Amino acid sequence: MKLLKKLIFGNENVDFVAYFKQSVKEIITSSSMRIDVLSIFFFLGRWLPFAIAVGITTGIIASLMDLMVVSINHILSRDVIYFFIYPVFVALIVGYTIKRYPEVEGPGIGFSILHLKTKKYIKIQVIIHKMIVSVFTLSGGFIAGREGPSFFLGVALGEWIGKIYGFSKKYKNMLGLIGGGAFTGALLKAPLGSSIFAMELENMYDFDYRPFIPMIVASIVSYLTFSFFRGNHPFIDLEGKPIWNLDTIPYIILMGLTVSALIYFYTLIFHIAQRVSKIFPVDRKPLIGTLMAVPFIMFLYFFTHNTDVLSAPANMVILSKMANFSFSIQDDLVIIFSTIFITTFTLAFGIPGGLVLPVLIMGSAVGNIFGHFFPNELITFTLAGMGSALAAAAKTPLAAIVMITEMSHDDVVIPMTAAVITSYLTSFGYSTYLGQNNIFKGNLKNFTKTSNEKR
Repeated sequence: MKLLKKLIFGNENVDFVAYFKQSVKEIITSSSMRIDVLSIFFFLGRWLPFAIAVGITTGIIASLMDLMVVSINHILSRDVIYFFIYPVFVALIVGYTIKRYPEVEGPGIGFSILHLKTKKYIKIQVIIHKMIVSVFTLSGGFIAGREGPSFFLGVALGEWIGKIYGFSKKYKNMLGLIGGGAFTGALLKAPLGSSIFAMELENMYDFDYRPFIPMIVASIVSYLTFSFFRGNHPFIDLEGKPIWNLDTIPYIILMGLTVSALIYFYTLIFHIAQRVSKIFPVDRKPLIGTLMAVPFIMFLYFFTHNTDVLSAPANMVILSKMANFSFSIQDDLVIIFSTIFITTFTLAFGIPGGLVLPVLIMGSAVGNIFGHFFPNELITFTLAGMGSALAAAAKTPLAAIVMITEMSHDDVVIPMTAAVITSYLTSFGYSTYLGQNNIFKGNLKNFTKTSNEKR
């Protein structure tokens, strides 16, 4: 035995059994292996009921909003003339509303990100008016995303439900994020992607996992509640399976670069329009911007001969069509530039609505153009185009990959990742959403310094 010990351990006096027992005892009693029972009970007793309450509440309200949006859109679809008149009617209502409640104005996410850093709660009257004008906006005519109003409303509801549950203001930021992720997860039918989206939004390039578990619970409950009332069909309905191979990855990367340049151009003119809109009286600028957008709305319809893009907030059919069918390059370009100018003159001038849908439409149109050269891989290019556009615009690369996967119920993770990384890396330094913090500050040295300070 001594010879064996010497051969194995190099020392015949080693008491392996005693050493093993002592090691096990030290590891089990160490702080790194101690089960945090108090935190588990705190989560089960406080955070879990809160997350479920947020999920049920946001799911029910999201279902009601979706029902109203789809119903109004059905009425508008009876005659195309409604799509030219209705936006003007909505702009008048929005102008009157934002004069009384300025918080209602615009996409909503920029305001929400800044609001989360404060100790204030969004007023109940603001929540009600935001929901009403958002329903009108999403019903048709405007190319507005659902995530702007949903994130805003979710943040407000999360904060108030947290207050009812007795959470102190030190948790307000987390409470709002959980609500924002849950509401967005329901309206976009992407619970996991929307949760990641909410966390990536708050601190650009700086992922914070703290609210992740309760947010996932809230988002799944919200999604299940929404699906119970409104169905479980995917927003992007694919007629075939995505096809790709390694030979096309360089072209997908090239598409990512193209999307990044397009999103930079869009972000630039959108923020310029926001600045210019401030010279107009608050109650008039939505009407002024919408009147400037109407010619582009009419041009888009008469060129494409359908209202799919104008009805996109209600049903997102245009995303499914671009993923399944090859449009002419002229149609793709018209859709891209019409989307840019319609949203610039409406959302930037105070009309409430998100920016995710516009960038998804532009990304899918770029993917559709590239699909002309790879017709068998049209679906892959289109979905990857959507993901890369969202990553460049919102600085949410992981959310972009997961969200598009959930919305399409299909997997193009590898090619989409190539496009997303490309567009994300080449878009450092700017964001479509105001209020996001860029921790890079222009160079990697500052990022390293910030990371070391956190340690």
